Amino acid sequence: MSWSLRKRFLVTSLGVSAAALVAAGIFLYVLFERDFMARVQSETHNQLMQLVSGLEVDEAGKVIKTQAMTDPRFRQPSSGLYWQVESKTGEVLRSRSLWDATLSTGDQPWRDIDAPEAFPGPFNEPVLVHARLISLGEGAQRQQLRVMIAVNESEVTTPTQHFAVNLLLSLLVLGLAMMVVSAAQLGMVMAPITALRNSVRDIRDGKATRVTGEYPVEIEPVVGKLNSLLEQREQMVERARSRAGNFAHSLKTPLTVIDTLLPELRNRGHHATAGEIGKQTAQLRKHADRELARARMAGGHGEPVRDVRAVLEEIVTTMRHLPRGRDIDFVIEVPQGAAIRMDRDDFIELIANVLDNARKWARTRTLIRLEPGEGEMLLSVSDDGPGIALPDMGKIVERGRRLDEGTEGSGIGLAIVNDIADACNLRTTFGPSELGGLSFSVALPAARA
Repeated sequence: MSWSLRKRFLVTSLGVSAAALVAAGIFLYVLFERDFMARVQSETHNQLMQLVSGLEVDEAGKVIKTQAMTDPRFRQPSSGLYWQVESKTGEVLRSRSLWDATLSTGDQPWRDIDAPEAFPGPFNEPVLVHARLISLGEGAQRQQLRVMIAVNESEVTTPTQHFAVNLLLSLLVLGLAMMVVSAAQLGMVMAPITALRNSVRDIRDGKATRVTGEYPVEIEPVVGKLNSLLEQREQMVERARSRAGNFAHSLKTPLTVIDTLLPELRNRGHHATAGEIGKQTAQLRKHADRELARARMAGGHGEPVRDVRAVLEEIVTTMRHLPRGRDIDFVIEVPQGAAIRMDRDDFIELIANVLDNARKWARTRTLIRLEPGEGEMLLSVSDDGPGIALPDMGKIVERGRRLDEGTEGSGIGLAIVNDIADACNLRTTFGPSELGGLSFSVALPAARA
């Protein structure tokens, strides 16, 4: 299953943003750590140069320190900053901060350490050591010395760790802000598509016939094509309905002429021939009537029904002017203002045929009821007529099928009901009525608020 545009945008945006934030975090951390180490190295180098400049060899050949270090931490025991000077003879000078401890590089030979390196330090704390080998003194008093500056490793790791935590929090806040911005951006990008979807829904519900509104230039061609397609479809449907109606009307004239000639055939003694011709012309007339009815269908694309009760009352008024119409008590149990998503003409055609069937068969009462459901409304029409046996239920929607030839009508009414239901994708059922006769029910799509 393909991903939606919304999901693609979110996944891509969040993925790219997360990757960019991780890369930026790593880059900034490495950059900070490198710059901080460079600053530590610069400071220890300056302190080393200050220490070397203050060393001398006295007349007795002993190394002495002639000036104090400017950083007060050298005079504070276990301060984390230390200096030490040692000679090949084992003589050692050290800062007060070392107290009685010494700096050591282990078993490594004496060498210059230009970039601070980590070694075990005093007071059980690792230190970063910066060392330089120098020669001091003249003649026989000349000595080889190793001068060292050491700083606790925590002086470097603690600030970098604090920076890492603050950087992580900052990137998290930035990530959340980017998510909010992405969501807002997505809403702006998807707004025209949402508007287009709502406009298409209105067309489906019968609230509009065209896609309206202003759209970005990227979507405007789609809107134009869609409106053109809707117009072409309407024209094709209208032409098809017109052709079907004209064809059905064109059949009625010759059928009427044939009907007028049937008495002459009977007068000449051709009773069987006249009866067969009459039977076939009646069948053709039924087909013509049915095609005329189907041509009037809008297929659910006309004006919707905004007040079902009002439309039913109009149909019932019409039924009362037909034979037996005033003898039937049509009871309408439909709330005022109930609306459905169905073409008004199709609805009238469907219910009129159902009520016409009830008018012919009901004894005294017909009940019309509308019950709301989830996303749809169930409309039922029940009468107190003789009803239909269950094996014959499927036959009543057949073309021209009449279970009682003695009853008036062409036998296509319920077949038209079936055609309209198929055209509008409606679910219909026939069954026994609670009043004792036939019950018809249809699930109608409820209008959206």
